[in-house]
Amino acid sequence: MFIKKLFTLWFLLAIIVCGGFFFFANIPIQYAEKSNVSLSQPTNDELIDYMQHYQFLMSDIAMALQKESYIFYVDYGVLPNRKIELLVSTPEKIDQLSKQKIEEMMLECIQKNDLNPISFQMTIKNLYDPVTMNSTRLSYNDVMAHLFEAMTAQQVGSFSIDYTISSEIVHIIINLTEEKDDVIQKKARQVAEDIIKLHQLDVQQFHIEIQNKMFAYDK
Repeated sequence: MFIKKLFTLWFLLAIIVCGGFFFFANIPIQYAEKSNVSLSQPTNDELIDYMQHYQFLMSDIAMALQKESYIFYVDYGVLPNRKIELLVSTPEKIDQLSKQKIEEMMLECIQKNDLNPISFQMTIKNLYDPVTMNSTRLSYNDVMAHLFEAMTAQQVGSFSIDYTISSEIVHIIINLTEEKDDVIQKKARQVAEDIIKLHQLDVQQFHIEIQNKMFAYDK
């Protein structure tokens, strides 16, 4: 339970600082808030401005949900019409009342940041269910959370998971302890590939790096 809470906190911090993991640049966000016209997919050089423009909103949403004690992972992406998809994934079953409350909280955060609600699409789903990839993702916290739980179930000992998004690929880093052999490394890689496929994502868009740099403390 402590590990899961720590991992959730790690994702909250990742949302706030994830700007350092993107290598993109410049698009006029104001146009996105005024148009529903379907446009071409944003270029790699355009996506960073979306992230910079909405990073405070994502942080506010994460903190608002945390105050209500929801177990959740918050992601976002750019839809073809340049609206922003706000994606909340939870491992718990939520009823319609809770879903409505989460949507209201997100709407309050949007208004708090002086943004136009019509510029957003809200999606709330179970963590383990794949989501239709209509948007160009700006984060993959839901996939990483699912991967963390799957790795924990494999009982591989201490490990950590990190990821970055570059202009070409999503780079996943799984760090194991020094003594883990090739068999454990291959298992970790296979688990990562399986989770990516479960979320109906293209494995070729991910680079999975297995490291053995974690120090194992003696009990």
